[in-house]
Amino acid sequence: MRPGLWERLPFLVRLLVTASLALVLAGGLMLLVSARQEASDANADLKAELASELDNLPATLADAVVVGDFATLQQALDHVVSRPHILAAGYRDQSGALVQSRDFSQPPRAPSWFVAALGFRDQRGQRGMSIGGRDYGQLTLDLTVQPQAERAWQRLLNQFGILLLALALDFLGIWLVLRHGLSPLDELEQSADALAQGRLDTRLVARGSPELRHLIVAFNRMAEATQSARTNLARGNAELQRFAEIAAHHLQEPARRLASFAQRLQGQLAGLQLDADARASLAFIQQQARRQQALVRDVQRYLAAGQARGPIIPADCDAVLRDVVSNLGPQIERAGARITVTPLPRVRLDTPRLAELFILLLENALRHGSSGTSPEIVVAGEIRAGAAVFRVADNGRGIEPEYRDRVFRVFERLSVTGEGTGVGLAIVRRILESEGGRAWIEETPGGGCTVNFELPTGDSTWPR
Repeated sequence: MRPGLWERLPFLVRLLVTASLALVLAGGLMLLVSARQEASDANADLKAELASELDNLPATLADAVVVGDFATLQQALDHVVSRPHILAAGYRDQSGALVQSRDFSQPPRAPSWFVAALGFRDQRGQRGMSIGGRDYGQLTLDLTVQPQAERAWQRLLNQFGILLLALALDFLGIWLVLRHGLSPLDELEQSADALAQGRLDTRLVARGSPELRHLIVAFNRMAEATQSARTNLARGNAELQRFAEIAAHHLQEPARRLASFAQRLQGQLAGLQLDADARASLAFIQQQARRQQALVRDVQRYLAAGQARGPIIPADCDAVLRDVVSNLGPQIERAGARITVTPLPRVRLDTPRLAELFILLLENALRHGSSGTSPEIVVAGEIRAGAAVFRVADNGRGIEPEYRDRVFRVFERLSVTGEGTGVGLAIVRRILESEGGRAWIEETPGGGCTVNFELPTGDSTWPR
């Protein structure tokens, strides 16, 4: 499953984003709570101020109301409106005549959404003008919370600016601390890559935080254990390789002598009248002696297949294959085979083992051809995804899918005639895997099988 965007972000980025979100949420919540409390206090103060004004203002306006001097009353109301927080003041007498004043001097600077969201509310109150027991009319006052809302808005902007500054300092501080604190991780990554590439003497100096020092110490222990295990494994493999080579060499001699003496015995008894069983036994001894020789020889070839027998350079596959086909000419002619070769890319491999690859694959195709049909063998190659991929296709009997991997194992044979030693394709795989290549089998369209193999390319200018 492909990781999401969050998982693909570097650790430092995720830490900074998480810390910043936490700081913004905590700071924003603190500012919101503070602003809501300020709105609540402002509403309470404004309500108390409205009650005080309604208590004191009738006495101030009494003389003008009694005599009905609306001009003086207008001046008095204008003076009242000029005081802080009072937005409008009005007087309506019993006949319905209205005198009022309103302050239009300062447009609101706090956004309406801010005022509404925090609950800032203007206050309105009314008081009857009763003088000497007589009702003269009604006084109305509107008090605005705008100054308090604007102060709260400005304070919020200032605090938000401080929060942004704190956020920037938080970013810078975390980045500086982690850049220095996590630098051992970069060295650890580079050392892990070096270890994977085979430089097993790679070690690190323990530094950084306690957790990182523990991790570096654990890495050094792992590197030491890996180096020790590889040294022991290499030593064991070398001893095993040497033992196998010596054993194969010593087994070759008795097999050769057995075949030789069986042939001499057959010659010495040629003039005698031997029954059919005796002749069959002699022939069987000679056949098995030759088979043992072939098995030991192929085991020796298998053991040597993992080691280069010459310089590993970009090899000319076309030239090597021409020499192989020429050397196999008599065998190809006896089988009546036709071999078709297309231009081949270069590969990085020593020439002796490259020739052995083609020899083994062509011999395999010739050996397993369909009875009654002339072998048709096609050798082709191409550059695919930066590697040289080759195909050796035949029109033979083919191989069932369940056996296509088994035939690359040592001594695995599918031939019912007993031909071959069952080591040829194992040698092919060993050569390829020793140089980072691989081999696999597919069905040839129209019948037969195709042995595919892949090797690092030795020429980036393909096609030539």
